[in-house]
Amino acid sequence: FKTAVQIYKKGIEVDNRNAHAHYNLGTLYFEINEIKNAEKHLSLAIEISPNLKLAYISLFELYEKSNQLDKLKEILEKAKNIFKEDQIADFFLGIYHFKRKNYYEAIKILENVNLEKNDIRRSAFKNEILAKSFDHLGFYNKSFKYFEEANNLIKNSIIKKFDKNEFKNLIKKRINYFKNPSIKNWKNLNLKKDFNDPIFLIGFPRSGTTLLDTILRSHPLVEVLEEKPTIDKFINHLKIKNKDNLSKLESIDEDFINEVRSVYFNERNKYIKFDNHKIFIDKMPLSIIHVGELIRFFPNAKFIFALRNPYDVVLSCFMQNFTPNNAMINFFNLYDTSSLYDLVMSLWEEYLKLYKPNLFTIKYEDVVNNFDNSINELLNFLELDWSDNVREYYKTAKKRDIINTPSYNQVNMPLYKNSISRWKNYEDKFSECKIFLDKWVKKFNF
Repeated sequence: FKTAVQIYKKGIEVDNRNAHAHYNLGTLYFEINEIKNAEKHLSLAIEISPNLKLAYISLFELYEKSNQLDKLKEILEKAKNIFKEDQIADFFLGIYHFKRKNYYEAIKILENVNLEKNDIRRSAFKNEILAKSFDHLGFYNKSFKYFEEANNLIKNSIIKKFDKNEFKNLIKKRINYFKNPSIKNWKNLNLKKDFNDPIFLIGFPRSGTTLLDTILRSHPLVEVLEEKPTIDKFINHLKIKNKDNLSKLESIDEDFINEVRSVYFNERNKYIKFDNHKIFIDKMPLSIIHVGELIRFFPNAKFIFALRNPYDVVLSCFMQNFTPNNAMINFFNLYDTSSLYDLVMSLWEEYLKLYKPNLFTIKYEDVVNNFDNSINELLNFLELDWSDNVREYYKTAKKRDIINTPSYNQVNMPLYKNSISRWKNYEDKFSECKIFLDKWVKKFNF
């Protein structure tokens, strides 16, 4: 990307009035989350070539993703004057009204939007916004129907690329292995004191991890890595070294443990500038399945476990449009999502039987209902003093260009209670899921 930016800039030096060069550079800046630069060059492309529709569409998306609604409305009006009847502009106008909480207007516009048949991503998002609009208005059967349509569009477009059972089988394999009580007797090794052991923010997706991320990064002494591939690099390196054999975790030596730790820290340093006065929290919810390896190589690590009512978690996963992979394609229906939740929590339970991790469990519902107390307890766990900045976390969210999770449109506003017990509006859809979820409702005391 760096090289591409340099070359596009050279092209613009040669011909500063080349609209396509500015469009390409703006789109690239958007890709790498440099929002101000992206906006600058996309706007220049439109200034040079007022009919360059692609530049308008990129700006629609940029302003929507970064929640700059006034600018979104302005560029939509400009585009409508030029292109008159335009389905993409209407699509974003519908989203604009949804974000302004004009749900009836959003429905009226989006139900009449006809996108290209092969525009799967926007078609799915259109159905998701319609579903959420009907949900806000209390039309739950209509809402559920649109959520199903959104999920089916994505599922049918990627069904041959991914295997939902591959991720489940990975977890089952780990459950069987970490049931072995002899793991408790593994020898602890001396560790190189290169960095303090990390802090991991884990939990099932849609359990409030993005909310916690935004609250914690509002503290002046906290930096959060938002879903970076640090743990993936660590696990992949370990798999290659151990030939994907979990039993080899027992017999590692000090050189090996320090080598693998270095892989993690070197990857982390690509995303942060290390500061001894700050603490660094690595947020990747589903890294919960790799706690066995994380504790082996980072025995002094701290874990923040985000917890939320299992029914609300499952419904929320079903309602979101995730980037597809072998894990996320389990979220296309409530049954598969519930089954995966059961497996992940069963593995988590095995870890807790084996280890005594330095752990803080925080419930989403407690954060919403008793913010100061729950966050103060979390800060105490992290050995941090209270900061009033955490109360205004949504202002921190607004300053961030793009939040790279499905929660990007929720954490830039003060706390609201609508998402607690939302599942009860869809209770009749959960009849086949109780076998997976009721035991966790009881165990986690919901």
